Amino acid sequence: MLALGEASPQLEQDAAPAVVMSCIGGHQGDLSVVRTLGRAGIPVIVLSEYMHNPLRFSRYTAQFIHGPWLTRDRVRLANALLKIAESSPCPPVVFPTADPDLHLLNEIRSELEPHCVPVLADRVLTSACMDKGRFHELARQRNLPVPHTTLPKDAAGVRELASYATFPLIVKPLVPQEWSQPRIAKLVEGKKAVRVDSGSDLSALARQLGDSFFRTAIQEFIPGRDDRLFSVHAYVDREGTSLGMFTGQKIRTFPTYAGIGCFVRSPWVPELADLALSILSTLDYRGAALLQFKQHAETGEFVLLEINPRVSSWNLLATRSGVNIPLLAYEDLANDRREPAGRQRVDLQYVYLWNDFLAFLDYRRHGDWTTAAWLRSLIGRNVNQMMSLDDPMPMIRGHWFAAGTSILRRAARRLKRIAASP
Repeated sequence: MLALGEASPQLEQDAAPAVVMSCIGGHQGDLSVVRTLGRAGIPVIVLSEYMHNPLRFSRYTAQFIHGPWLTRDRVRLANALLKIAESSPCPPVVFPTADPDLHLLNEIRSELEPHCVPVLADRVLTSACMDKGRFHELARQRNLPVPHTTLPKDAAGVRELASYATFPLIVKPLVPQEWSQPRIAKLVEGKKAVRVDSGSDLSALARQLGDSFFRTAIQEFIPGRDDRLFSVHAYVDREGTSLGMFTGQKIRTFPTYAGIGCFVRSPWVPELADLALSILSTLDYRGAALLQFKQHAETGEFVLLEINPRVSSWNLLATRSGVNIPLLAYEDLANDRREPAGRQRVDLQYVYLWNDFLAFLDYRRHGDWTTAAWLRSLIGRNVNQMMSLDDPMPMIRGHWFAAGTSILRRAARRLKRIAASP
C-alpha cells in the first residue's frame, strides 16, 4: 500500500491503468469495478479515502493508495491523480464510483486532461445531472418525462405549497452530499429522499432541516412500491453510439423506500430501454449513465427520476448479465475499441445480503414482506455484492474489521455508562 504523496512504482503492463476512486460513504460499487477490470487483465489502482477499505485485500488491486479526505480537497485529488499519471505507461482511465468523488472529479477535469481520462459525460451535463434543480430545468427544456418539481425558496413559499399541494410529496436534496452531514443523515435515517403525507408534515420537515430545506427539491410522488423502481445502465461511446444497455428492477432498497438497491432482478424491459436511449440521444449524452425510473402503479408509465453520470453501486448485476459497463468504458477510452455488448441475461438477481436483511426487517414492520416471502425471494441465481470465490479476502477482512469496530463501540458505550454511574 502507498500513502498519498509517495512515488508509485512503474507499472509492468503496457496497458493504461484504471484508477478506481473509493470515497467515504460510497463504497458499494467500487469493488465490482475493481473485480470487473482486474479479471480482464487491466491493472487497477485504487485511490481510497479510507484506510480500512476491503479493496486493499482484493487480488485484483494492483496498487492501493490512501488519500484521506480527497473529495474535500481538489488540489490534493488533482495532485494524487497526476502523480499516478506520471508513473503510468499511458494516461490512466479514472472511474468515479459515488457522488462525492464524481462531483470533485468533474470540477478538476480540465486540470487532469490530457494526463488522465475521466469516465465522465460532458462537464456541463454532468453538473446538471448532479443538481436536482438544474436537472429539473434541463428536463423541462428538453421535455423529458420527469415528476413535477418545486424548489422551495423561503418559508412563505413552503406555507403556500403546504396549503394547496396534492400529497404525498417527495423531498430530496439538490445535491446528495447535503444530506450526508451527520445531523441531517440521522434525521432522515440515511435516506436519499423523504416522503411527506400532509402540509403539517412538510412544515415540520422544513423546521427540522432548517436552512438545508431550501436546498431541496419537492417532487410529486409517483404511486407504487419499491418494486416499481427500475434502472437502466448504459454506455454511449465518444461517437454517440450506445454500446451497452441493461435494465434492472429493484425489489428491495436499503434504506427502505428511498435507498440503494440491495435486492435487484434483471428483466429485459425493451420499452424502458428504448425510452432511456431516446433520453440520452435528446441530451447528446456520451459516457456511462445510470437512469433511474419509477413505473406509475396506475398508468404503467415510466417516469424519469434522475440520471447519475457514473456506474451504478450494483453494477455487478449488469456485468454478470453480460453488459459490462466499466469494461466498455475502458476499451472505448483507453484502446479506442468499441465492441457492443450483447443482450443481457434475465435469470440473475443481485443481493447485498446484510443490507437486504436490514431492509427486510423494516419492510416486515410495515407489512410489505413476510419472512417466508423474503426467504423465497432469495432462491435463484444470485450474485453477491461482496462474496466471490476467486477473491474472498475483501469480504473476510471487511467483515472482520466491521466486527472488531462493533465490539470496540459496544465496549466504549459500556465504559461510558460505568463511568457515569454513581
